[in-house]
Parts: sequence; C-alpha cells; structure tokens
Amino acid sequence: MNIVAPALEPPQIGRHGYASARFERSRGRTILRDSYFRVPLQIIRPLYPEGEEPAHLTLINPTGGSVGGDLLETEISLGEGAQVLCTTQGATRIYRTVGEPVVSRTRIRMEKDSVLELIPDPIIPFAGSHYQQEVALELAEGARLLYGETIYQGRVAMGESFDYTEVALRVDARLNGAPLLTDAMEIRPDRMDPCSLGLFEPYPYLGSFFVLGGKDSVLDKATEELEEIMSDAEGVSGGACRLEGPGIMVRWLAESPVRLRWAFDEIWNVARRSVLGRKAVRLRKF
Repeated sequence: MNIVAPALEPPQIGRHGYASARFERSRGRTILRDSYFRVPLQIIRPLYPEGEEPAHLTLINPTGGSVGGDLLETEISLGEGAQVLCTTQGATRIYRTVGEPVVSRTRIRMEKDSVLELIPDPIIPFAGSHYQQEVALELAEGARLLYGETIYQGRVAMGESFDYTEVALRVDARLNGAPLLTDAMEIRPDRMDPCSLGLFEPYPYLGSFFVLGGKDSVLDKATEELEEIMSDAEGVSGGACRLEGPGIMVRWLAESPVRLRWAFDEIWNVARRSVLGRKAVRLRKF
C-alpha cells in the first residue's frame, strides 16, 4: 500500500494536518505496515505494552491546539485480523476561532475480524471557539470496534462554561457497506441555554461510547452491565442501549471531570472484557 497525501497550497502548510496508518497482521502480531504524517498531526512508533497485540498507536498534535481554519485529517486502516488501540497524547484543544472553524475528519477502514479501540483524550473547546468533527467507520464482517469520546465545556480553571460558539460532532458507521449507526450532535450555546431543563442541567461534562460488532448474546449481556453502571453511579446521568444491528451506544453526563473519566473507564472496561476478552489497561502517555 502506497500512501499519497494530498498536495498543499502554500497557505495550507502548517494548517492542514494529515496522518495515515495501515496495520496488518504478520507472523502472529500486528505491525504498522505503512504510515505518513504532516504537521500539525504526527504519528509515533507503535508500542506493545500488552504483548504482541494489540499495537498501541498514539496520535500527536505537537502545536498544542488548533485555531480557526485548521483542517485535521486522519485515516487508519486495519488488515484482516489486525488488532490496534489508538489514542492521543493529550486533549484536543480548540482555541478561540476567527473566521473558519476548526475541522477534524477521521476515517477508519476495518477488514474482516480486525479489532480497533479508538480512545482519544477529551475535547476542550475554549471560549469563542468553533469546532466540527466527522468520524466515518467502515467495518467488514467480524470486525469489532470500541470508540469513546468525551467533551469538557471549556477551561474550568478559567471560569469558562459553554462559552464557545459551536461544537458539532458526527459519527457514521457502516457494516459490510450497510448503515449501522449515525449519531449527530450540535451544541450552540448562543441559540439555547445548554443548562436548561432537559439538556445538560447541572452536568456540564459529556461522554459517548460506541461498541460496534460482536455477537448478539455478548452485546445483550454487556448492555445490561452498562445499564447497571449508569443507574448506580453517583454524579453521573446516562444510559446504554442496543443498536438495531450489532452494537451498543452509551451516553452520559457528569458533574465533574473525575466522574466523567470514572464512567468512561468503567464503560470501556466492561466493553473490553465482554466484547474483546481483554483485561483493563492503563494507557501509557508521554
């Protein structure tokens, strides 16, 4: 596989980040076969803290954050049977935006029986920021994917709370070419008070977790466990539900970053154990 990045005009240099990685299974382990990156995105060499699999891939933004007009594109593909955990070095920070929004596009392609855990750090939209994120997931037969996303409502230490212009997130998933999930969310604090009844109320931290692929019996049992976590958790309000196809969606609100992360880890651990047959893991950050 030869990776060819899109050509840039001079004004786009340093603003259009691109990262691409292709994983394959070879001699009993998952290896990074091809990769390419262009700042403000960067890929570091995969680590193997759990043994031969999964390969742990870290995406980095060495600039520390994104400003208006930045475009961040990521493409990750997994060959048959490949197993990967993809995370980020730190939070996705969106600085005050002037003019065009910050746009992030991620495309995942998974071949038969591959496994991916997509576990990014939180999104933190600063006051006056405008962020749009699109994630496209393409799964083949037998592929399994765990994907979690969390959002802070600004820099709490700076007194920010829903002071951004817009955060728009969209996830589209397809299994064997057929639609499996579409989830779209747009938060515009200038149009409606996010803390009003029926919206965030006193819980300003938002989490979403998607489990895609797997056997129905396994997914049914995992959904029951996840519902118990949501119903018994303090400082957290949320729920879990089965998709019409093979999958689970969990969404929750939390009163603090600590409770947000606690819920995320509990959900991830249940999904990891039930769907992937793996123990919990502590991600190594640099």
